[in-house]
Amino acid sequence: MDYDELADLYARQYRDYKDDLEFYARLAEQAEGPVLELGAGQGRVALYLARRGVRVWALEPSAAMRSRGEEAGRDLPVRWLAADMRDFDLRQRFPLIIAPFNALMHLYTLADQNAALERVAAHLAAGGVFAFDLYNPLRIRADGALRLEGRYDGLEVYYHQEHHPATQRLLTHYLADEAVPGGALRRRRYTLDQRYFTRYEVERWLAAAGFEGRLAGGFYGEPFTPNSPWMVWTARRVS
Repeated sequence: MDYDELADLYARQYRDYKDDLEFYARLAEQAEGPVLELGAGQGRVALYLARRGVRVWALEPSAAMRSRGEEAGRDLPVRWLAADMRDFDLRQRFPLIIAPFNALMHLYTLADQNAALERVAAHLAAGGVFAFDLYNPLRIRADGALRLEGRYDGLEVYYHQEHHPATQRLLTHYLADEAVPGGALRRRRYTLDQRYFTRYEVERWLAAAGFEGRLAGGFYGEPFTPNSPWMVWTARRVS
């Protein structure tokens, strides 16, 4: 999915999202060496880690997202990389690789998923950790209704969702309304395309690649339940 068109909306929506930051910071501070982030976006997580003294390699295919991150973190120890998580070779191994905030939900096919995990395995140091979080699909309530998502600096955002269970796809359609000079209303439309994972699908995926995964229902080790908002995974290579 091309995030260039979504960059402005994304920046406004998630500027203040902090739920996952301490989780990834705890892991980063336990690791000895740089952290690789997959799907780093505009650097919300990468810059937070860098401000705490962690060296981060931030992999992001969208030029618009990267440029915002580079500008915001100009003096921080973040190395930005224009690459896709399915196909990269950094000639470096990392004690911690992370994919925060549903980044893996843009791996739409089994081939995509296997390619990305193979790249993770190739770049993970011995004893290293692969950590990521995914939306809990048991909480999907995509009834097609139009709802207010939020208001951000004069931008009013509405959304409705399409759930396609046969292909495990969730399409979120945004309507972003903003007043322009002269009193007119400008409406922009965006679509976010995500492919969700089930719990045991992730377990099988990790196991097939020689990883052992640990699942939590939150960023502080809460048990996973049908009502957990997230599936939070930490995985180690065991074979």
